[in-house]
Amino acid sequence: MELFFSVIKMIVFLVVIIYAINWSLKYLNRYTNQPSDAFQVLQRLSVSKASSLALVKMLDQYYLMSLSEQQNQIIKILTPEEVAAYQAKNVAQTTKPVPNQFSDLVNKSMKQLSKKKEEAKHENHKIKK
Repeated sequence: MELFFSVIKMIVFLVVIIYAINWSLKYLNRYTNQPSDAFQVLQRLSVSKASSLALVKMLDQYYLMSLSEQQNQIIKILTPEEVAAYQAKNVAQTTKPVPNQFSDLVNKSMKQLSKKKEEAKHENHKIKK
């Protein structure tokens, strides 16, 4: 019985410790990662394990940057035409209408199940006669 209470105490303290760690990380995250309107990473593409390309907005200027463990470099400063083309493509991708595929699939499956259920009911009715 004493072993049971020891295990329960250990589980409770473990949950309390995990909760305290989670709360403290959230609290510290407020002060370490402050969002900024002046600097935004709009898109990031991994090229390899340790390097990536990023489209970065700093104030009103857009940059294509190479990011790696050793160094970060500006590859190109984008022109207003390139920025407009990127934004138009990005808006087009995000505003695609999503078909009701899931609801259509559920309705189709429900119809098939009800049809099978009716067929089974008719066969059971025929067997009983």
